[in-house]
Amino acid sequence: MKNLDLIEKYLNEELSANERSEFEQLQKSDAGFAEEVQVAVTINADFNVKQKMHWQGLLNEQGNVVKDTPVRKLAPRRSISWIRSIAAVFILGLGLSLAWLMFSSPDAGELADEQLMEIYKKPKAFMSETVDIDTNWKNAIAAFEEGQFSIAVAAIEKSIEKDNEKLNLDEKYFYLGLSYLYEEVPNYDEALNHLGKSKELNSSSQLAPQANWFMALAYLKQEKITEAKALLQLVIDANIWKKAEAAALLNNI
Repeated sequence: MKNLDLIEKYLNEELSANERSEFEQLQKSDAGFAEEVQVAVTINADFNVKQKMHWQGLLNEQGNVVKDTPVRKLAPRRSISWIRSIAAVFILGLGLSLAWLMFSSPDAGELADEQLMEIYKKPKAFMSETVDIDTNWKNAIAAFEEGQFSIAVAAIEKSIEKDNEKLNLDEKYFYLGLSYLYEEVPNYDEALNHLGKSKELNSSSQLAPQANWFMALAYLKQEKITEAKALLQLVIDANIWKKAEAAALLNNI
């Protein structure tokens, strides 16, 4: 049947109202198409009947099995105190589990992981008045954008090493710290070192509060809660980027 797909959609009621109208009009005007439809309807009906008979037979067989299965009668017990004891232990255990979930502190590392799922925006290209953006920084931008953070680390380190003008070093160290933080096997010490260096180079830049945020996450991953809390408070006090998230973290650690 050359129109099998169309006929199947018709039988399965998958055609739109317009398509169904066109289908029925074709059925009236084309004798060959009408014959194909009739054959398909007959086959479909026969298949449905056989399927129903098959399932009905299975159900009947299962019903007979259930009827023929002897019912085991249990002798009445003198006491059900043992059931009450088990139930009491179960309820006590459930209560303790719920209490632990309600009052125990969430894992600090997991809280940090949730925040690190969102990758920070890629670095921007920049140039000085005399020298165009260096190749290593271009490579770092591309690697960071593609999530190849180990490559970004190597490219940024080379860019810093070969940059005689010391161009935008605070940004380079910031993204170097982020790349260490985002690596498949993160190096939290290196991340903290370079993010801290970024702040030292330009404490008034817009990257400083961001550096505080990511340093706090790195400290949480190291389970250094006191250091993390201090930095989260700085993020809140800055009253800009990630203030709400910092407050939520501070309340949960």
